[in-house]
Amino acid sequence: MKDTGDYESVACNCVEVGTLIREDDTLLTLDFCDNDQMSAREQFARMEKDARSVGSGNCQIKSEVLEEGGTPYIRAMFDFDCTAEKLIFQLKHK
Repeated sequence: MKDTGDYESVACNCVEVGTLIREDDTLLTLDFCDNDQMSAREQFARMEKDARSVGSGNCQIKSEVLEEGGTPYIRAMFDFDCTAEKLIFQLKHK
């Protein structure tokens, strides 16, 4: 058997999911700024509600208001219980 390095592939162009998705990857950072349809606060409130509805509902959320070039925006950090919850949330909002 030929040495395949760190990853073993049983078929062409396939790898184990754990190689691509880290178990400890639970933190998602999003920036919200005003647009024509919604204010940053409305966008953040909607995402906060959605994040709390995923999986266990224990998503820890922190936010801060920052300013860049004279334009204020909200930076939010969503810390999910597990990577799967983060992925579900991200897929829902693609």
